[in-house]
Parts: sequence; C-alpha cells; structure tokens
Amino acid sequence: MEYTPEGELKSRIQRFQGSLREQGVDGALICQNVDLFYFAGTIQESFLFIPQEGEPTLMVKKSHARAVRESALSNIIFLEKVRHIPGVLRDGGFDHIGTIGLELDVLPTNYYFHFQSLFPRSQFTDISRLILKVRSIKSDYEIRQIRKAASITDEVMSVAKEIIREGMTELEIDGLLFAHARKKGHQGRLRIRGWNQEMFHGHILSGKEATCHSFCTSPVCGEGPTPAIAQGAGERRVKRGEAIYIDFGVGINGYVSDETRTFCIGEPPGLFLRGFEALLEIKRDMERSAGPGISGRGIYRRAVEMARERGFGDYFMGHGEGRVPFVGHGIGLEMDELPLLGMGVNTHLEEGMVFAFEPKLIFPEKGVVGIEDLYLVCSHGVEKLTSTKDQLFILPE
Repeated sequence: MEYTPEGELKSRIQRFQGSLREQGVDGALICQNVDLFYFAGTIQESFLFIPQEGEPTLMVKKSHARAVRESALSNIIFLEKVRHIPGVLRDGGFDHIGTIGLELDVLPTNYYFHFQSLFPRSQFTDISRLILKVRSIKSDYEIRQIRKAASITDEVMSVAKEIIREGMTELEIDGLLFAHARKKGHQGRLRIRGWNQEMFHGHILSGKEATCHSFCTSPVCGEGPTPAIAQGAGERRVKRGEAIYIDFGVGINGYVSDETRTFCIGEPPGLFLRGFEALLEIKRDMERSAGPGISGRGIYRRAVEMARERGFGDYFMGHGEGRVPFVGHGIGLEMDELPLLGMGVNTHLEEGMVFAFEPKLIFPEKGVVGIEDLYLVCSHGVEKLTSTKDQLFILPE
C-alpha cells in the first residue's frame, strides 16, 4: 500500500491556490473522487475545502479512520452531516466565503443546489478547468507511477503474442491478459471523467465486428458482450488473417497507462500492412515535431493531413458517425486529461505533461489497425514511456 507523500500534496495544493488567487476565487470545495485523491491522497467520502490562502480542511463522512491513515493532510475532521460544512468552516476562521469554486463538470446538480442553500451569501463558479490544468503537469513522483503502469502494459502485449490462438474468444483473451496485469499489481479499474463515458481495462477486438459504432468517445469500441455494456470484447472467436486489436490500460497507485498494438494470426491482408506503415509514419512525425509550445490541434491536423496524403483519410480515427476529432489525449489519474490532441480545447504541450498518441485506421466491415504509446513532454521534445516494438505482430498459425 503506497500513500501519496506529504510534499506531493502540499505542492499540488500550493499550485492550485495560486490559480485560485489569479481567478479571484476565495476557496474551492472539492467532492469528486479523483480530485480528492489528487489533493488529499484518499477517496474516502469527503469534502475538501482549499482556501485561497492557508491550510485545507478535509471533512470526512466515511471512513474517517481510513482517511486519517491514507492522507498526509494535517486538518482532517469527522463530518456527521453535509449541512454541517458551513459550521466547520466558520470554526476554522472562514466566516464568509465570497466566491466558492466547485467541480461543475462532474458535480451532481442536487449537490449544487444543496451548497447554494448552505452558503446563501456566496457566489459559485466552476473551477474544474483550473484543477485539470494543475493536474496536467506531472511531478517526478507521478511520472514514476505512470512508468510502472506502462511497464505492465508492455508485459501484457508480450503475453498477448504468446497466448493468442485461432478459435479463442475475445473474452478469453481479455481474461487472460487481465489476470496477468492483476498479478503484476494492476488496480483493476480505470477512470474517465467525461459524462456517461465508462472505462475498464481495455478493448480486445477482432475482425469486422471491431469496426462497429458505439457510444464511447473512442474511434474503436467493439460490440461488447451485451447492449448493457456496448463496448469491448465479446464472444467472437479470432480467426487467421484478421486484425486482432488490443487497446489495454493498467493502473498503479491511481495512475494509468494506455497502449495499443495490432496482431494477426498468419499473414495479414496487404491493406492492413500498408495502413499500419502509414500509422507508423504519422507517429514518427509526431515524435520528431512534438515538444513544449506545440499545439495539440496542430498535431492532430498534421496527422489527418498525412493520413489523407497516403490514401487513408476516410478511415483515420474512425469512419462515418464513429469518427472522433482527436488523435491523442492526456493521461494521469484519468484517461481523458489535458492535453487534448484534437479539434476541441486547443491546449499546447508543456514540459511535464503526459499524453497517449493513438493513430488508428478503421476499415468498415474489414477490421481495425492501430498503435498507441505514452509520451512525456520534456524540455527537448518527447520521451516514449511505453517500449513495445512498433510493429504489426504476425502470430504463428
């Protein structure tokens, strides 16, 4: 059991307090599990108040004993009822808080209305973007955790080469890979922030069924085992000559990795080989050009242009209604962090950011080829954190 060091928490809180001061926010009331873990080192049912100046207060409903054991914060108190929050803060010297920041991108509306009734003289503002910005710059401690997770996804890809045989179901392959990752310390669950987006350890997909559309904000989803899940591995049996697409994530101490490789039992069709070579060119171009100050939107546009020039524009990052407007995403405690390498929020790379770059081709009714690696933004460019070979793996028949 590894706990977040006190110095880590203090550094994160101080950087966030600087953002609160810049935006004129008197204090933030943090409720979401991932943000609680980032600033407090625990996900016990809590409310964390971070003032613009001074020490934060962690108010814990359940379990107070675990929160005290897990968190290095100094001011941790038991909270019997949510309605007691204003009194707790008054006792701490915060009699009136003019502007309170909330995570309005994820906070349930009933909590928002409840906070309005508890703090009738306060104004509320969204501080989710401030939190995500602070979280986007990873410390040495965080990078070490991500490296550990990445080393396990590398192992998973090596195991995949050994275990995949014709006739196995996608679910069987999925279970064997998941079992290996768990034995190596994978926390078992991955997190994603987006509304109604769901995430587990990966997508193991094959053949034409891998190209179907689904609700996920992802270029590749698969049908899944049931409409109740609607993504990921299913009962389909893998066959020779078809692309087997494995997109796998691992979590260590909250921090996640994300890696994709393509496999084929026997010789793959020429279309897949040509497409994969185009993806490698796109990835290598990014590796040469990316670094501090480079626009995520620019990286995406360049990737789209290269795919089109090589004749794969109609299949790059999805097809039809399934196409997504990005080619990479930040990663850390959640799978959808900053920076975004796409047409949405135009973030620029900064030293200390970690992102997944995932160029993929989806050929309707034929199959999927893709590759994905993790990168750390350094002063001189980017460093690849995953180490599986850049190839389409051809497995023995």
